[in-house]
Amino acid sequence: MPARPPERSRGYPRSVRSLLVLPLLLAGCPPGDATTPDPTPPPPVRLRVMTFNGGTTQGLAHDAPPDDGYTQEMADLADSTYENSLSWNPAEAALTSFLEEVRPDVVVFQEIFWDGWCDAIDADPNLDFVCRDASAERPLQVQRLLGPDYDTACAPGQPDNCAGVRRDALRFADCDGHCQEGMDGMGPPSGCNSSARVSDATLVTPDGAELVLVNVHGTSGLSAEDRACRVDQFAQVFEDRGDGRPAAHGAANLVMGDLNTDPFAFPTEASAAKWSEWVGDGKPFHYVSPGDPDGPATYQGGLRIDHIASDVLLTEDCFVAGSTPGVAPVLDAVYWDHRPVVCDVLWSPAD
Repeated sequence: MPARPPERSRGYPRSVRSLLVLPLLLAGCPPGDATTPDPTPPPPVRLRVMTFNGGTTQGLAHDAPPDDGYTQEMADLADSTYENSLSWNPAEAALTSFLEEVRPDVVVFQEIFWDGWCDAIDADPNLDFVCRDASAERPLQVQRLLGPDYDTACAPGQPDNCAGVRRDALRFADCDGHCQEGMDGMGPPSGCNSSARVSDATLVTPDGAELVLVNVHGTSGLSAEDRACRVDQFAQVFEDRGDGRPAAHGAANLVMGDLNTDPFAFPTEASAAKWSEWVGDGKPFHYVSPGDPDGPATYQGGLRIDHIASDVLLTEDCFVAGSTPGVAPVLDAVYWDHRPVVCDVLWSPAD
């Protein structure tokens, strides 16, 4: 696992206002007293950003040797009882350790577990699943994963789709601590899904620069209805989310998440084509994560369905845990079907 680079400067001095000579003269101030603006541009902000679908699936070789502690029977239980979300405690612990090492400044999750679901689950005390030790006092899973240095927020109607920001790098403009529906969003106008599988939030640097974060979790499936719904969701990201503005509505935007389609393997698939209208070479948004067909896979079977894109952030480096050569997986077990994508980026708000 690549070590996090040494702590880097993220601050920006406030710009010096231009001084108008005539008002100064009228005020009795000689022009020679005016301060000359510093022509040196401020250094760019460096951020580490990450997206990860933390859910699981029945459709992996869970009983294949060697024995890693997670069985097909447990996978079936995760599907029937835990929404296929991040529910096995050893996996939660492994992801927590990974995040402690990687220390992203901005992270989005899809399909993690919302502890409120435990109220309706009769947890087996003999299985090491998330609801076994549930209590009203325990922090939510997104808080346990990231720890006290982060503020966290989740999407309306999608409590398993959440975001976190490291406080010394960025803050949510409208959320301190944890905000259960602190992300902003809605279902698409077509009504193909009712909750916010596309959500956004404004992030603010210590010096007041703003970055709009968008968390995308495209509808899964290959039916015509599934594909059409993803088209609608990607239109929400870039065109109109249903209230006259796109989710990516800022002067600077960071779009991350699980598309549930591969724009490189299936370029003519309707939702992949919609995504590629907006993201790619010469498009309004570019890939921050690897933007070529030979990049590291993010999903079982070699597909690339988890992506990071922006209109202004530039890539310094990226890796996919368990896929980029030399980078270990988060957990040495057959549990996850997705892999986390982590990128170091440069952002120049003054531009």
